[in-house]
Amino acid sequence: MLGLVALISCIVLLIVAVTVFKVHPIPALLVSGLLLGLATGSTVGVVTESLLSGFGNTLKWIGLVILFGTLLGEILAKTGGADIIANSIINLFGVKYLPLSMAVIGFLIGIPVFMDVAYLTLLPTILVLSRKSGHSVLVLGLSLTMSLTVAHALIPPTPGPLAVASILNLQVGKIIPLNVVVAIAAIVGGLIWVKINTQSFSTVIKKPNEDVIENKIEIKGFKKVLPYASLLVPLLCMSLGAIFSTSNPFIAFVSNPVWALMIGVVLALPLMPMKNFASELNNYFNESGAKCAIVILITGVGGAFGQVIKDTEIVNSLFTEVGGGNLTVLTVIIPFLLSFLFTTVTGSITVSLITTSSIVAPLISSGAFYPELTAAAIGAGSLGVVHVNSSFFWLFKEVHNVGVSKLLKSLSLLTAIVAFSGGIMVVIIYFIKSI
Repeated sequence: MLGLVALISCIVLLIVAVTVFKVHPIPALLVSGLLLGLATGSTVGVVTESLLSGFGNTLKWIGLVILFGTLLGEILAKTGGADIIANSIINLFGVKYLPLSMAVIGFLIGIPVFMDVAYLTLLPTILVLSRKSGHSVLVLGLSLTMSLTVAHALIPPTPGPLAVASILNLQVGKIIPLNVVVAIAAIVGGLIWVKINTQSFSTVIKKPNEDVIENKIEIKGFKKVLPYASLLVPLLCMSLGAIFSTSNPFIAFVSNPVWALMIGVVLALPLMPMKNFASELNNYFNESGAKCAIVILITGVGGAFGQVIKDTEIVNSLFTEVGGGNLTVLTVIIPFLLSFLFTTVTGSITVSLITTSSIVAPLISSGAFYPELTAAAIGAGSLGVVHVNSSFFWLFKEVHNVGVSKLLKSLSLLTAIVAFSGGIMVVIIYFIKSI
Protein backbone atom coordinates (compact mmCIF):
# COMPACT_ATOMS: atom_id res chain seq x y z
CA MET A 1 0.00 0.00 0.00
CA LEU A 2 2.85 2.39 0.86
CA GLY A 3 4.44 1.61 -2.51
CA LEU A 4 1.24 2.57 -4.32
CA VAL A 5 1.06 5.82 -2.35
CA ALA A 6 4.69 6.53 -3.32
CA LEU A 7 3.92 5.87 -7.00
CA ILE A 8 0.87 8.14 -7.03
CA SER A 9 2.79 10.86 -5.17
CA CYS A 10 5.65 10.72 -7.68
CA ILE A 11 3.25 10.91 -10.62
CA VAL A 12 1.53 13.93 -9.07
CA LEU A 13 4.95 15.48 -8.46
CA LEU A 14 5.86 14.85 -12.10
CA ILE A 15 2.67 16.49 -13.38
CA VAL A 16 3.04 19.52 -11.07
CA ALA A 17 6.71 19.95 -11.97
CA VAL A 18 6.01 19.93 -15.72
CA THR A 19 2.79 21.94 -15.74
CA VAL A 20 2.99 24.36 -12.81
CA PHE A 21 6.71 24.97 -12.42
CA LYS A 22 7.49 24.42 -16.15
CA VAL A 23 10.33 22.01 -15.39
CA HIS A 24 11.63 20.24 -18.50
CA PRO A 25 10.37 16.61 -18.74
CA ILE A 26 13.92 15.16 -18.69
CA PRO A 27 14.93 16.23 -15.16
CA ALA A 28 11.32 15.86 -13.98
CA LEU A 29 11.21 12.21 -15.06
CA LEU A 30 14.68 11.46 -13.67
CA VAL A 31 14.00 13.00 -10.26
CA SER A 32 10.57 11.33 -10.06
CA GLY A 33 12.18 7.97 -10.79
CA LEU A 34 14.90 8.55 -8.20
CA LEU A 35 12.40 9.55 -5.51
CA LEU A 36 10.15 6.59 -6.31
CA GLY A 37 13.05 4.16 -5.99
CA LEU A 38 14.23 5.66 -2.71
CA ALA A 39 10.69 5.78 -1.31
CA THR A 40 10.27 2.04 -1.95
CA GLY A 41 13.46 1.11 -0.11
CA SER A 42 16.13 1.01 -2.83
CA THR A 43 19.55 2.62 -2.52
CA VAL A 44 20.80 5.45 -4.71
CA GLY A 45 23.15 3.04 -6.49
CA VAL A 46 20.40 0.53 -7.27
CA VAL A 47 17.98 3.22 -8.48
CA THR A 48 20.68 4.83 -10.63
CA GLU A 49 21.49 1.48 -12.25
CA SER A 50 17.78 0.95 -12.88
CA LEU A 51 17.47 4.38 -14.51
CA LEU A 52 20.52 3.83 -16.72
CA SER A 53 19.34 0.35 -17.69
CA GLY A 54 15.91 1.64 -18.71
CA PHE A 55 17.44 4.54 -20.63
CA GLY A 56 19.84 2.31 -22.56
CA ASN A 57 17.34 -0.45 -23.32
CA THR A 58 14.83 2.08 -24.66
CA LEU A 59 17.27 3.88 -26.93
CA LYS A 60 19.28 0.94 -28.22
CA TRP A 61 17.29 1.03 -31.46
CA ILE A 62 14.56 3.62 -31.16
CA GLY A 63 16.97 6.56 -31.44
CA LEU A 64 17.91 5.68 -35.03
CA VAL A 65 14.28 4.99 -35.92
CA ILE A 66 13.20 8.43 -34.73
CA LEU A 67 16.13 10.04 -36.59
CA PHE A 68 15.33 8.33 -39.90
CA GLY A 69 11.62 9.03 -39.50
CA THR A 70 12.37 12.71 -38.91
CA LEU A 71 14.77 12.77 -41.88
CA LEU A 72 12.11 11.26 -44.15
CA GLY A 73 9.62 13.89 -43.04
CA GLU A 74 12.17 16.65 -43.60
CA ILE A 75 12.81 15.50 -47.18
CA LEU A 76 9.10 15.17 -48.01
CA ALA A 77 8.26 18.57 -46.52
CA LYS A 78 11.06 20.54 -48.18
CA THR A 79 11.13 18.90 -51.62
CA GLY A 80 7.39 19.16 -52.23
CA GLY A 81 6.72 15.46 -51.74
CA ALA A 82 4.11 16.25 -49.12
CA ASP A 83 2.38 18.57 -51.61
CA ILE A 84 2.20 15.73 -54.16
CA ILE A 85 0.36 13.56 -51.64
CA ALA A 86 -1.97 16.42 -50.68
CA ASN A 87 -2.87 17.45 -54.24
CA SER A 88 -3.54 13.92 -55.45
CA ILE A 89 -5.90 13.20 -52.54
CA ILE A 90 -7.76 16.46 -53.15
CA ASN A 91 -8.20 15.48 -56.80
CA LEU A 92 -9.44 12.05 -55.72
CA PHE A 93 -12.18 13.26 -53.36
CA GLY A 94 -13.08 16.52 -55.11
CA VAL A 95 -13.97 19.94 -53.72
CA LYS A 96 -17.27 18.82 -52.19
CA TYR A 97 -15.54 16.49 -49.73
CA LEU A 98 -12.62 18.73 -48.86
CA PRO A 99 -12.83 18.15 -45.07
CA LEU A 100 -12.51 14.41 -45.74
CA SER A 101 -9.63 15.13 -48.12
CA MET A 102 -7.82 17.18 -45.49
CA ALA A 103 -8.32 14.40 -42.94
CA VAL A 104 -6.81 11.79 -45.27
CA ILE A 105 -3.94 14.13 -46.15
CA GLY A 106 -3.22 14.84 -42.50
CA PHE A 107 -3.25 11.14 -41.63
CA LEU A 108 -0.74 10.24 -44.34
CA ILE A 109 1.57 13.22 -44.02
CA GLY A 110 1.39 13.20 -40.22
CA ILE A 111 3.08 9.79 -40.16
CA PRO A 112 6.57 10.95 -41.20
CA VAL A 113 6.35 14.73 -40.64
CA PHE A 114 6.25 16.49 -37.25
CA MET A 115 2.81 17.93 -36.57
CA ASP A 116 3.78 21.63 -36.49
CA VAL A 117 5.92 21.31 -39.62
CA ALA A 118 3.21 19.36 -41.46
CA TYR A 119 0.55 21.96 -40.67
CA LEU A 120 2.70 24.89 -41.77
CA THR A 121 3.69 22.98 -44.92
CA LEU A 122 0.04 22.45 -45.85
CA LEU A 123 -1.21 25.87 -44.73
CA PRO A 124 -0.85 27.43 -48.22
CA THR A 125 -2.94 24.56 -49.62
CA ILE A 126 -5.65 25.18 -47.01
CA LEU A 127 -5.79 28.89 -47.84
CA VAL A 128 -6.04 28.35 -51.59
CA LEU A 129 -8.68 25.63 -51.25
CA SER A 130 -10.74 27.75 -48.88
CA ARG A 131 -10.82 30.66 -51.34
CA LYS A 132 -11.64 28.44 -54.30
CA SER A 133 -14.23 26.19 -52.67
CA GLY A 134 -15.99 28.41 -50.14
CA HIS A 135 -15.23 25.98 -47.32
CA SER A 136 -14.37 27.70 -44.04
CA VAL A 137 -10.66 27.91 -43.30
CA LEU A 138 -11.47 26.74 -39.79
CA VAL A 139 -13.32 23.65 -41.01
CA LEU A 140 -10.42 22.64 -43.26
CA GLY A 141 -7.86 23.49 -40.61
CA LEU A 142 -9.64 21.49 -37.92
CA SER A 143 -10.02 18.48 -40.23
CA LEU A 144 -6.31 18.56 -41.01
CA THR A 145 -5.27 19.15 -37.39
CA MET A 146 -7.41 16.28 -36.14
CA SER A 147 -5.82 13.71 -38.44
CA LEU A 148 -2.28 15.05 -37.93
CA THR A 149 -2.81 14.59 -34.19
CA VAL A 150 -4.16 11.06 -34.66
CA ALA A 151 -1.18 10.04 -36.80
CA HIS A 152 1.18 11.63 -34.29
CA ALA A 153 -0.32 9.63 -31.43
CA LEU A 154 -0.98 6.26 -33.03
CA ILE A 155 1.04 5.52 -36.17
CA PRO A 156 4.77 4.68 -36.28
CA PRO A 157 7.34 5.96 -37.14
CA THR A 158 6.26 9.01 -35.16
CA PRO A 159 8.26 9.03 -31.88
CA GLY A 160 5.36 8.48 -29.48
CA PRO A 161 4.05 5.16 -30.84
CA LEU A 162 7.64 3.95 -31.26
CA ALA A 163 8.29 4.74 -27.62
CA VAL A 164 5.13 2.87 -26.58
CA ALA A 165 6.23 -0.20 -28.54
CA SER A 166 9.71 -0.04 -27.02
CA ILE A 167 8.58 0.45 -23.42
CA LEU A 168 5.90 -2.26 -23.69
CA ASN A 169 8.41 -4.54 -25.45
CA LEU A 170 6.22 -4.97 -28.55
CA GLN A 171 7.20 -5.39 -32.18
CA VAL A 172 6.34 -2.22 -34.07
CA GLY A 173 4.71 -4.22 -36.84
CA LYS A 174 2.27 -5.80 -34.39
CA ILE A 175 0.79 -2.51 -33.22
CA ILE A 176 0.31 -0.97 -36.68
CA PRO A 177 -2.86 -2.87 -37.85
CA LEU A 178 -4.83 -2.32 -34.63
CA ASN A 179 -3.66 1.27 -34.27
CA VAL A 180 -4.72 2.04 -37.85
CA VAL A 181 -8.25 0.74 -37.11
CA VAL A 182 -8.45 2.84 -33.94
CA ALA A 183 -7.06 5.86 -35.81
CA ILE A 184 -9.70 5.57 -38.53
CA ALA A 185 -12.47 5.36 -35.92
CA ALA A 186 -11.08 8.43 -34.16
CA ILE A 187 -10.96 10.41 -37.41
CA VAL A 188 -14.47 9.34 -38.42
CA GLY A 189 -15.82 10.47 -35.05
CA GLY A 190 -14.09 13.82 -35.47
CA LEU A 191 -15.35 14.31 -39.03
CA ILE A 192 -18.92 13.62 -37.95
CA TRP A 193 -18.61 16.23 -35.20
CA VAL A 194 -17.10 18.77 -37.63
CA LYS A 195 -19.91 18.08 -40.12
CA ILE A 196 -22.59 18.62 -37.46
CA ASN A 197 -21.00 21.89 -36.32
CA THR A 198 -19.98 23.27 -39.73
CA GLN A 199 -22.33 26.22 -39.49
CA SER A 200 -20.74 27.44 -36.26
CA PHE A 201 -17.35 27.42 -37.98
CA SER A 202 -18.51 29.37 -41.04
CA THR A 203 -17.79 32.81 -39.63
CA VAL A 204 -15.29 34.89 -41.58
CA ILE A 205 -11.77 34.61 -40.24
CA LYS A 206 -9.23 37.35 -40.70
CA LYS A 207 -6.66 36.88 -43.40
CA PRO A 208 -4.00 34.57 -41.97
CA ASN A 209 -0.28 35.10 -42.06
CA GLU A 210 0.92 33.71 -45.39
CA ASP A 211 4.63 34.17 -44.78
CA VAL A 212 5.04 30.40 -44.43
CA ILE A 213 4.45 29.87 -48.15
CA GLU A 214 7.62 28.59 -49.79
CA ASN A 215 8.54 27.90 -53.39
CA LYS A 216 9.33 24.26 -54.05
CA ILE A 217 10.80 22.51 -57.10
CA GLU A 218 8.10 20.93 -59.24
CA ILE A 219 8.14 17.13 -59.14
CA LYS A 220 7.50 15.47 -62.48
CA GLY A 221 7.26 12.03 -64.07
CA PHE A 222 7.92 8.86 -62.11
CA LYS A 223 9.08 10.90 -59.14
CA LYS A 224 5.45 11.65 -58.30
CA VAL A 225 5.16 8.05 -57.06
CA LEU A 226 8.13 8.36 -54.71
CA PRO A 227 6.41 10.33 -51.90
CA TYR A 228 3.83 7.55 -51.55
CA ALA A 229 6.47 4.82 -51.85
CA SER A 230 8.75 6.39 -49.25
CA LEU A 231 5.80 6.70 -46.86
CA LEU A 232 3.98 3.39 -47.36
CA VAL A 233 6.83 0.96 -48.07
CA PRO A 234 8.36 1.31 -44.56
CA LEU A 235 4.94 0.71 -42.95
CA LEU A 236 4.45 -2.37 -45.14
CA CYS A 237 7.94 -3.64 -44.34
CA MET A 238 7.45 -3.25 -40.58
CA SER A 239 4.09 -5.03 -40.80
CA LEU A 240 5.67 -8.05 -42.53
CA GLY A 241 7.26 -9.09 -39.25
CA ALA A 242 3.81 -9.55 -37.74
CA ILE A 243 2.59 -11.64 -40.71
CA PHE A 244 5.59 -13.81 -41.59
CA SER A 245 8.23 -15.51 -39.46
CA THR A 246 11.31 -13.40 -38.80
CA SER A 247 13.40 -16.58 -39.01
CA ASN A 248 13.59 -15.70 -42.71
CA PRO A 249 16.65 -13.41 -43.01
CA PHE A 250 15.00 -11.16 -45.59
CA ILE A 251 11.85 -10.68 -43.49
CA ALA A 252 13.97 -10.05 -40.40
CA PHE A 253 15.90 -7.38 -42.30
CA VAL A 254 13.07 -5.42 -43.91
CA SER A 255 10.73 -5.66 -40.90
CA ASN A 256 13.31 -4.13 -38.58
CA PRO A 257 12.18 -0.51 -38.07
CA VAL A 258 15.70 0.88 -38.51
CA TRP A 259 16.17 -0.65 -41.96
CA ALA A 260 12.53 -0.14 -42.97
CA LEU A 261 12.84 3.61 -42.34
CA MET A 262 16.20 3.72 -44.11
CA ILE A 263 14.54 2.12 -47.15
CA GLY A 264 11.93 4.88 -47.02
CA VAL A 265 14.64 7.54 -46.90
CA VAL A 266 16.43 5.97 -49.89
CA LEU A 267 13.18 6.00 -51.87
CA ALA A 268 12.77 9.72 -51.11
CA LEU A 269 16.31 10.72 -52.12
CA PRO A 270 15.53 11.14 -55.86
CA LEU A 271 13.12 13.95 -54.87
CA MET A 272 16.15 16.07 -53.96
CA PRO A 273 17.88 18.18 -56.63
CA MET A 274 21.13 16.68 -57.91
CA LYS A 275 23.00 19.97 -57.57
CA ASN A 276 24.92 19.97 -54.27
CA PHE A 277 23.18 16.68 -53.43
CA ALA A 278 25.61 15.55 -50.73
CA SER A 279 25.69 18.97 -49.10
CA GLU A 280 21.88 19.22 -49.06
CA LEU A 281 21.53 15.72 -47.64
CA ASN A 282 23.99 16.56 -44.87
CA ASN A 283 21.93 19.66 -44.09
CA TYR A 284 18.79 17.53 -43.87
CA PHE A 285 20.58 15.17 -41.48
CA ASN A 286 21.75 18.04 -39.30
CA GLU A 287 18.31 19.68 -39.21
CA SER A 288 16.59 16.37 -38.51
CA GLY A 289 19.04 15.55 -35.73
CA ALA A 290 18.46 18.93 -34.11
CA LYS A 291 14.67 18.53 -34.29
CA CYS A 292 14.51 15.03 -32.85
CA ALA A 293 17.36 15.10 -30.30
CA ILE A 294 15.20 16.25 -27.39
CA VAL A 295 12.42 13.83 -28.38
CA ILE A 296 14.92 10.95 -28.35
CA LEU A 297 16.25 11.96 -24.94
CA ILE A 298 12.77 12.35 -23.45
CA THR A 299 11.88 8.92 -24.82
CA GLY A 300 14.95 7.41 -23.19
CA VAL A 301 14.31 9.09 -19.85
CA GLY A 302 10.70 7.94 -20.00
CA GLY A 303 12.01 4.40 -20.42
CA ALA A 304 14.27 4.98 -17.42
CA PHE A 305 11.31 6.09 -15.29
CA GLY A 306 9.37 3.04 -16.44
CA GLN A 307 12.24 0.73 -15.51
CA VAL A 308 12.17 2.03 -11.93
CA ILE A 309 8.41 1.41 -11.76
CA LYS A 310 8.93 -2.08 -13.15
CA ASP A 311 11.73 -2.91 -10.72
CA THR A 312 9.69 -1.81 -7.70
CA GLU A 313 6.87 -4.18 -8.80
CA ILE A 314 4.29 -1.79 -7.34
CA VAL A 315 1.97 -1.87 -10.32
CA ASN A 316 1.84 -5.67 -10.57
CA SER A 317 -0.52 -5.80 -7.58
CA LEU A 318 -3.01 -3.28 -8.92
CA PHE A 319 -5.08 -5.73 -10.98
CA THR A 320 -4.64 -8.95 -9.06
CA GLU A 321 -8.24 -8.67 -7.86
CA VAL A 322 -9.64 -8.21 -11.37
CA GLY A 323 -10.96 -11.57 -12.39
CA GLY A 324 -12.91 -12.74 -15.38
CA GLY A 325 -16.02 -11.17 -16.82
CA ASN A 326 -16.57 -7.59 -17.87
CA LEU A 327 -14.39 -6.14 -15.09
CA THR A 328 -11.32 -6.97 -17.16
CA VAL A 329 -12.31 -4.20 -19.57
CA LEU A 330 -10.72 -1.91 -16.98
CA THR A 331 -7.37 -3.10 -18.29
CA VAL A 332 -8.19 -1.15 -21.47
CA ILE A 333 -10.08 1.76 -19.94
CA ILE A 334 -7.51 2.66 -17.28
CA PRO A 335 -4.55 3.09 -19.70
CA PHE A 336 -6.84 5.22 -21.91
CA LEU A 337 -7.89 7.47 -19.02
CA LEU A 338 -4.32 7.81 -17.70
CA SER A 339 -3.03 8.83 -21.10
CA PHE A 340 -5.97 11.20 -21.64
CA LEU A 341 -5.23 12.83 -18.28
CA PHE A 342 -1.51 13.24 -18.92
CA THR A 343 -2.04 14.90 -22.33
CA THR A 344 -4.73 17.22 -21.02
CA VAL A 345 -2.61 18.25 -18.04
CA THR A 346 0.87 18.42 -19.62
CA GLY A 347 -0.05 19.47 -23.16
CA SER A 348 2.37 16.93 -24.66
CA ILE A 349 1.21 13.81 -26.49
CA THR A 350 4.72 12.34 -26.50
CA VAL A 351 5.22 12.82 -22.75
CA SER A 352 1.77 11.33 -22.17
CA LEU A 353 2.51 8.25 -24.28
CA ILE A 354 5.87 7.65 -22.59
CA THR A 355 4.66 8.22 -19.04
CA THR A 356 1.53 6.07 -19.35
CA SER A 357 3.46 3.26 -21.03
CA SER A 358 6.03 3.37 -18.25
CA ILE A 359 3.30 3.02 -15.62
CA VAL A 360 1.49 0.08 -17.23
CA ALA A 361 4.55 -1.75 -18.64
CA PRO A 362 4.86 -4.05 -15.59
CA LEU A 363 1.28 -5.18 -16.12
CA ILE A 364 2.13 -6.19 -19.68
CA SER A 365 5.02 -8.37 -18.55
CA SER A 366 2.88 -9.92 -15.80
CA GLY A 367 0.11 -10.81 -18.26
CA ALA A 368 -2.54 -8.59 -16.64
CA PHE A 369 -2.99 -6.43 -19.76
CA TYR A 370 -3.39 -7.25 -23.45
CA PRO A 371 -0.24 -5.75 -25.06
CA GLU A 372 -1.58 -4.54 -28.43
CA LEU A 373 -4.90 -3.33 -27.00
CA THR A 374 -3.08 -1.49 -24.24
CA ALA A 375 -0.85 0.25 -26.80
CA ALA A 376 -3.91 1.28 -28.82
CA ALA A 377 -5.74 2.51 -25.69
CA ILE A 378 -2.74 4.60 -24.66
CA GLY A 379 -2.48 6.09 -28.15
CA ALA A 380 -6.19 6.96 -28.30
CA GLY A 381 -6.16 8.46 -24.82
CA SER A 382 -3.08 10.55 -25.58
CA LEU A 383 -5.15 12.60 -28.04
CA GLY A 384 -6.56 14.18 -24.87
CA VAL A 385 -7.70 17.79 -24.92
CA VAL A 386 -5.49 20.22 -26.83
CA HIS A 387 -5.85 23.59 -25.10
CA VAL A 388 -3.84 26.56 -23.81
CA ASN A 389 -0.95 24.46 -22.48
CA SER A 390 -0.20 23.09 -25.96
CA SER A 391 2.21 24.88 -28.29
CA PHE A 392 0.14 23.81 -31.30
CA PHE A 393 -2.94 25.51 -29.84
CA TRP A 394 -1.13 28.85 -30.04
CA LEU A 395 0.34 28.11 -33.46
CA PHE A 396 -3.16 27.44 -34.80
CA LYS A 397 -4.46 30.61 -33.16
CA GLU A 398 -1.74 32.79 -34.65
CA VAL A 399 -1.78 31.52 -38.24
CA HIS A 400 -5.59 31.80 -38.42
CA ASN A 401 -6.14 34.75 -36.07
CA VAL A 402 -8.84 32.87 -34.16
CA GLY A 403 -9.88 33.90 -30.64
CA VAL A 404 -8.97 31.70 -27.67
CA SER A 405 -12.62 31.23 -26.71
CA LYS A 406 -13.53 30.05 -30.19
CA LEU A 407 -10.60 27.64 -30.27
CA LEU A 408 -11.55 26.14 -26.92
CA LYS A 409 -15.04 25.48 -28.28
CA SER A 410 -13.73 24.04 -31.55
CA LEU A 411 -10.19 22.62 -31.50
CA SER A 412 -10.17 21.59 -27.83
CA LEU A 413 -13.60 19.98 -27.95
CA LEU A 414 -12.77 18.28 -31.26
CA THR A 415 -9.65 16.61 -29.86
CA ALA A 416 -11.67 15.26 -26.93
CA ILE A 417 -14.29 13.85 -29.33
CA VAL A 418 -11.54 12.25 -31.41
CA ALA A 419 -9.91 10.71 -28.33
CA PHE A 420 -13.13 9.15 -27.06
CA SER A 421 -14.06 7.92 -30.55
CA GLY A 422 -10.77 6.04 -30.66
CA GLY A 423 -11.24 4.83 -27.09
CA ILE A 424 -14.70 3.46 -27.86
CA MET A 425 -13.26 1.52 -30.79
CA VAL A 426 -10.60 0.00 -28.51
CA VAL A 427 -13.33 -1.15 -26.10
CA ILE A 428 -15.36 -2.62 -28.99
CA ILE A 429 -12.32 -4.54 -30.23
CA TYR A 430 -11.71 -5.76 -26.69
CA PHE A 431 -15.21 -7.25 -26.44
CA ILE A 432 -14.93 -8.78 -29.92
CA LYS A 433 -11.66 -10.47 -28.93
CA SER A 434 -13.27 -11.69 -25.70
CA ILE A 435 -16.09 -13.52 -27.48
